[in-house]
Amino acid sequence: MTKVLFHADGDAFLASVEQRDDDRLRGRPVAVGEQVVACASYEARALGVHAGMPIGQVRRRWPQVCVVPYRPHVYDEASARLFEVFRGFTPLVEPGSMEEAFLDVTGRDREDPAGLAAALRAEARARVGVPVSVGVGRTKLIAKLASRRAKPDGLVVVDTALEERLRPRLRLDDLWGVGPTTYERLHAAGLVTVSDLSGTSEGDLRAHGISTAMARRLVSIATGTDDATIRLPTARKSVGASRSMPSTRTRSTVRAALAAQVSRALERLGADPRLPRRLEVQVRYDDGAVLVQRGPLPTPTRDPAAVLASAGALLDTSGWERDGRGVTLVGIALHLPAQPSGP
Repeated sequence: MTKVLFHADGDAFLASVEQRDDDRLRGRPVAVGEQVVACASYEARALGVHAGMPIGQVRRRWPQVCVVPYRPHVYDEASARLFEVFRGFTPLVEPGSMEEAFLDVTGRDREDPAGLAAALRAEARARVGVPVSVGVGRTKLIAKLASRRAKPDGLVVVDTALEERLRPRLRLDDLWGVGPTTYERLHAAGLVTVSDLSGTSEGDLRAHGISTAMARRLVSIATGTDDATIRLPTARKSVGASRSMPSTRTRSTVRAALAAQVSRALERLGADPRLPRRLEVQVRYDDGAVLVQRGPLPTPTRDPAAVLASAGALLDTSGWERDGRGVTLVGIALHLPAQPSGP
């Protein structure tokens, strides 16, 4: 039986919750955050607002943007209700963040995946009050690419016939998880699309500086054997995010990358009730050396401004600006307690 996977993703989730709760915000550009943007509505994104951008910059450049404070408990409640909707369609749900998940609906779609996906979207709108885009595919990669194409508030189904035509033409820099540095190495090797990977082995890719895990994944994508397994959540010890970039020593670029990774890491906490207590900031230099700074949060929290302040302090104490080497990656990890934090 051919796998049928959904990638369901709440559109601009935090901003959509704010627009749900305040009629005056509907159809208007909205930025959620205190010191930095945690989420921007699609109307704000059209202006150029994005996650990780300083709120002060947004206010100065786009005075028409409605800036609203971050309300974690409201978003957690909306996330919990959204996942109740997901699990009402299948118990096989793999969370990706507080508003997105992969769902295995194989055998539950009655050979009408579009109909089932439409029902899920309608249920989410009715019970949670937010738009959800859904991509349908045979593997996680195809389902996620489909949901990306479906946004905002849409549905895209990639059946087997369409996948056979689409997969070879996929650009490698559009693939989920392929960052700028990896793509630069692939491009330098003359590899631009999935079809260019035909006949390429893991060893060939590693010879071009591609990591073992990424080389294995790229070969599986080229052969159509990429991941289609739903992994049920377990208690994580940490959650993180990182971004590769061309070598830079510009402070504003590095700080913006850190802010964006803080937002991504917090999103990946999803509905997990535990509050991070410690964090680490990772910097990779252009010679491959890695620097890691670790420290506690003043209080357990998932507030973006508080986490970013602590992460920024760790970054500053790392001495990267005085080092002289360029930075090619910035990452953050949030460490979680074994049990939810008390009141």
